[in-house]
Amino acid sequence: MKKSSKKIIKSVLLSAIVSLFHANAEAVEAQGLSLSLDDLNNGNKKDEMSPLNNKIYYNVLKLKKNGDLTLIAGHRSHYSHRSSGGGGHYSHSSHRSSSYGGSYSSGSSNSGSSTSYSTPKKTYATYSLGDRILTSGSYGADVTKLTDLLVLAKYLRKNWITQKSNYSQFNNHVVSAIKRFQKDAGLKQTGVVDATTISHLQAWDTNKTTIVLGIRDLQYIDSTSIVSGNDVSELVVLLKKAGYAPDPSKLQYSGQQVIFTEDIAMAIKMFQAYNSLSVTGIADEKTIQKLRSKIK
Repeated sequence: MKKSSKKIIKSVLLSAIVSLFHANAEAVEAQGLSLSLDDLNNGNKKDEMSPLNNKIYYNVLKLKKNGDLTLIAGHRSHYSHRSSGGGGHYSHSSHRSSSYGGSYSSGSSNSGSSTSYSTPKKTYATYSLGDRILTSGSYGADVTKLTDLLVLAKYLRKNWITQKSNYSQFNNHVVSAIKRFQKDAGLKQTGVVDATTISHLQAWDTNKTTIVLGIRDLQYIDSTSIVSGNDVSELVVLLKKAGYAPDPSKLQYSGQQVIFTEDIAMAIKMFQAYNSLSVTGIADEKTIQKLRSKIK
């Protein structure tokens, strides 16, 4: 047989042998497999040993000087690792899978951490007064609490409050009310509600409030019900400027503030009658607005 043909056959046989070794490597190792070129060369070792001597084929078979072929131990154990096999790979894959699982677990852990230690982000509906600094345009549960305090302290009229998403809004009336309160409290008049402003407002004594005209309706009930304050004094000034001044000799005072008397109520009735308003003698918001319009 020609050498070229033999080499082709030999190559095919070697590939087949390698495949067999790979398919059953453990059996091969246990039996200490040794192959001879006799199987390939019909016993003519010398003819093929020269070109093949001490060469390694596919890093699997080694040709000895005597012409025998042996499986390389190092590779055998390496391949054994591969063939143990699919198992080795599955183990690796399993490791990757487990790694993925670890990542998920880590995610779960993070999620748990988030649930345990992170505070949910607050919204306008969940803010408590003091959670944030309030400025013009703010709205929410905390602004509602703020406006309630301002109404109680007589710095804000209830119907001056506007709503957004069913909560009070920090409008221009609120800004003005805050500035007036800050002035009374000896704070810088910024119109911004910070922690200092809140703490003063929560502890405020309403007897110290400078009530501006229009915050409340003023009326005479009887001589025992005394209504006085800065707003009553403002009202008397407006009546005088509009030409409906009460008798100065009948004015009464509580400290430095004018008391709303029956004589003042009569002056209000006269003004209302001449200006097409309901004649009640009560200095309500509508009457005050009309009074102010007369002196501009």
